[in-house]
Amino acid sequence: MSERLTSLSEVLRVEVIAAANAVDVADEPVPAQAFRALADPALRLVVEEALGAVGRCLIAHDGGWLSGYRDDIADRLIEEGLGVLDPKDRAVLALVLLHSVAIPRARGRIDSEDWTVSVPTTVEELERNRHLNATEIRRALRRLRTLGVLRYGHRSAVAPGPQFLRLTQERNARLWEELVLLCRPEGMLAQVIRRRRAERLTQEAVVA
Repeated sequence: MSERLTSLSEVLRVEVIAAANAVDVADEPVPAQAFRALADPALRLVVEEALGAVGRCLIAHDGGWLSGYRDDIADRLIEEGLGVLDPKDRAVLALVLLHSVAIPRARGRIDSEDWTVSVPTTVEELERNRHLNATEIRRALRRLRTLGVLRYGHRSAVAPGPQFLRLTQERNARLWEELVLLCRPEGMLAQVIRRRRAERLTQEAVVA
């Protein structure tokens, strides 16, 4: 328990813990006015510290808040193979993001950086992929929906789900870069991304 949290009155501690629990379980951003500990900047700092103690952080969304893994914790989990999607699930998710977000955004149909703002694709569209069969795709869709990675709702409409709201800015940027590398691996932007990543690895190696 952080020093700031223990210094609060019992009433305020309850407020902070309630807010931390709310942003951790909600599917949609929790409005700041719903909790005193989210509306008050000083108390919100305590909420962030409480989440930070368990590897989480606060993520802002248009006046609302959710929690997500801190970037360093997410990297560690990936290294340890924890919470990592099955390769087939990742392949199907990449197809969904390509058809429901990347292509519509490139065509000017979406101007938001929010992954959940999308033009839903269909199961039939995904099944046109020649590297995955229909059974694999449908099983992957069920698993991804259960995890909240894909949106619940009409089965024929396939779109990113609420888990994408929990990505940090760094994670959002990295995911977009992966789509660029997937769609246009030889393009100028892909070359810039690879060069920037190589420079970052070099810098990290020098620091280490």
